[in-house]
Amino acid sequence: MCGRYALRRELDELVEEFEVDDDTLAGGGAVTLSTNTAPTTTPPVVLERFRRGEPDAPPTRSLRALRWGLVPSWSPDASGGARMVNARAETLLSKPAFAQAATARRCLVPVDAWYEWQTSTAADGATRKQPFAVGSADGSVLSLAGVYEFWKDGSKAPEDPSRWLVSFAIVTTAAEEGLDRLHERMPLVVPRDLRDAWLDPSLDDADDVRSLVDAVPRDQFLGGALEAHPVSRAVGDVRNQGEDLLDPVPLAELGGVVDLRAGELIGGRAGARDGARDGRAVTEW
Repeated sequence: MCGRYALRRELDELVEEFEVDDDTLAGGGAVTLSTNTAPTTTPPVVLERFRRGEPDAPPTRSLRALRWGLVPSWSPDASGGARMVNARAETLLSKPAFAQAATARRCLVPVDAWYEWQTSTAADGATRKQPFAVGSADGSVLSLAGVYEFWKDGSKAPEDPSRWLVSFAIVTTAAEEGLDRLHERMPLVVPRDLRDAWLDPSLDDADDVRSLVDAVPRDQFLGGALEAHPVSRAVGDVRNQGEDLLDPVPLAELGGVVDLRAGELIGGRAGARDGARDGRAVTEW
């Protein structure tokens, strides 16, 4: 799954990285830029839409602040959005909450890393939960697959600009080998060469979406494009927003943590390999 992530880039970096045509966030406003981004906040996402009244013109790529936690257009209220932060790739086209958005409203979610919590058993038998950050091995910004939706609050006046809520969910898939020790799910990481296709609103039928999902490589971690390292437990409190949240934790502080590739406890008992895999615990640094 993906329930917390970090983005510490400036908005102008994102405009350049994603070749944005229309930067709706240039004046600042309610956009969330945080090393500890949580559901119900409004981080920047990238999307493409055809301009109204210009059907023959190419789509415009925009950088917009959307609320994390998708609210379906047919929902009676917006309260369920906090629970719909992820959309499974396997059921993206069959779940009523996501199916229409998957064909008509796809987006990319820029992140420096996403966080996941490892559960492992230390040498003394104590259970340990250790947060990890998974990001690009070369330090570049990642683009996570997303879908977004419009919801209208019928209780507000038609002229009220806050009547419309635009929200998004991050698409997840089965975790790659290696990262499956960290969690059974992970975000669908769209590589640079597939960004244009994922955003393209003219690819608007179910077969298009299946092809896009299938085209995303599933060996980005073992292939070296992604890396993972343990980070401070301070990330567990969303009030903590320090730039150092993404810094690796010193090896000396990691007793009981499981090594990703070896599957063995660091500083722990021998023969812990099998239990480590069952505990979904791991990473490398």
